Amino acid sequence: MPEIILRRASAADTEAVTTCIAAAYADALRDIPDLPDVTDGVGDDIVAHQAWVATQDEDIVGFIVFDQVDSAVMIFNLAVSPKAQGAGLARRLIELAEQEANGTGATKLRLRTHKLMRATVSMYHYLGWHEKEVSGKTILMEKELY
Repeated sequence: MPEIILRRASAADTEAVTTCIAAAYADALRDIPDLPDVTDGVGDDIVAHQAWVATQDEDIVGFIVFDQVDSAVMIFNLAVSPKAQGAGLARRLIELAEQEANGTGATKLRLRTHKLMRATVSMYHYLGWHEKEVSGKTILMEKELY
């Protein structure tokens, strides 16, 4: 398998990132009717926040966007293309957010996910996250930074 390289996203990546996110969420979008448009505002997010892509043979196969919100670093979106799933890429992207959070004063990582995205919730549990709050169909998850 070719090497996966992580780099900062740029505005020029918007179309490829949107394609990656749509592919990553395709099953969830099909199965969860009230899932919001996870590709909405990608270009704005890339410019406004810390956004990183994972590339393999120059194709974007992963994406994460995050920023500090109060005492936490909030992950706004995390996506791994189906062709790169199962190889630990989500973990690498989350670890990148953790590394970037070091020295910012943030004490935890946070994210929100849909409670019907059970495989995703299970992955976060496996990676050391816990459920902080459930509101409607949204789960707020946290991971302490050390």
